[in-house]
Amino acid sequence: MTRGQARRRSLFIGAAGVGAAALLPPASAVAGPTVRTVPAGRPSPVPPVIRSREALTGAPRLRSALPITQHGTTFNLAQVVRWLDAEHFAVGRWDGTMSIFDFETAPFAGPQVTDVVNTPSAQGVRMITPLPRRTLVTSNDEASLAVWVSRDAWTDVRRRATVEYPAALGAAASGAWFAEPATLVVGHDSGYLSVWSFDPASRALALVRTVDIRNPDPVNPFDSHVVYGLDRLVPAGAGACAVAGSDDGYVSIVDVPSGAIRSQTVFNPAAQRGINSVAARGDRLLVANCSVGADDDNLWYFAVNLTTGALSLLDSMNLIIDPAEVQSFNFNTIWAEYGGGPCWFAGTEEGALWMGTAGAALDLVGYQPLGDGAIGAALDYRRGPGRLAAVIHNLNQFTTGAP
Repeated sequence: MTRGQARRRSLFIGAAGVGAAALLPPASAVAGPTVRTVPAGRPSPVPPVIRSREALTGAPRLRSALPITQHGTTFNLAQVVRWLDAEHFAVGRWDGTMSIFDFETAPFAGPQVTDVVNTPSAQGVRMITPLPRRTLVTSNDEASLAVWVSRDAWTDVRRRATVEYPAALGAAASGAWFAEPATLVVGHDSGYLSVWSFDPASRALALVRTVDIRNPDPVNPFDSHVVYGLDRLVPAGAGACAVAGSDDGYVSIVDVPSGAIRSQTVFNPAAQRGINSVAARGDRLLVANCSVGADDDNLWYFAVNLTTGALSLLDSMNLIIDPAEVQSFNFNTIWAEYGGGPCWFAGTEEGALWMGTAGAALDLVGYQPLGDGAIGAALDYRRGPGRLAAVIHNLNQFTTGAP
């Protein structure tokens, strides 16, 4: 796979397909983008070519320039980071590990590991979702989730169960927890959502239904429908709903726990790549994608009608350091807060952490290199106090100045 074909790094393990697609309602029309070019800064090194699944699993033997035989390579690249409480966050990597870290506030001290576990399948950890009673759910393989528990402040994480589901759904790529009703929503490689009930007393998960949210006319040339982005739009109550962003370009608003599809909208009718991440805050939505060419954008900002699910485009922006690059891959975007109020962060393929604010439009504060390779960072933010984790290979921790 060439760099120009690069999508989200989940392509490292491939995408699963399902049976015949059910036709979905036509995508809603979205107004054209407001193109805003970020001033060019110092050029960043060209990212390495994304390796195929065979290269990652080590199936072929690679020729070496030395009189030795090179076998496979194991990648410790992070795919997901999630805060567990005010002091701890979990990192899922492509080597099959989930590591729990303690946030450190001492000068020049980085996060300290408290526990490390491996998925039963030894496949990469692509999704981590915290549940009540110090319980975690993670991806495992194409047909199961792993349930983890801890009794002692995340120092004794152990696997409680492996919960199976139909293999046609494919691996879990994203997840969102709804406390009311007690429901877990999972996005899969196939372009489906699975909806699960959760019993906090027994920590038992039960599959309730699956929901087909595939776009019959994908914006990407790969026919990929992976649900990479998932967030709570309305987090609780009778109107609870999730927002999902798929590699096929659909932004889907789905009622929880019924699974009824409230709306589906192509985020950018002119897009050449799909959605990597979504982030909801009230009736405002951020969508991250990979921009292709000088006239494309990789961060989109919408207002959402919480009753109908209709999207109204407010602004868009291309987060790129070197404007000569063919594409700019926005891997992850999140809402956060800093000393000046609400803000957003994004991690892009040039190895940069971007920060901005959003009111009537998007405003850029700036960016800084993470100095950890040319690829996007996995991000997560926690209030009380404001703390940001940004992980590629290295773990970067920040305080934001928010209470």
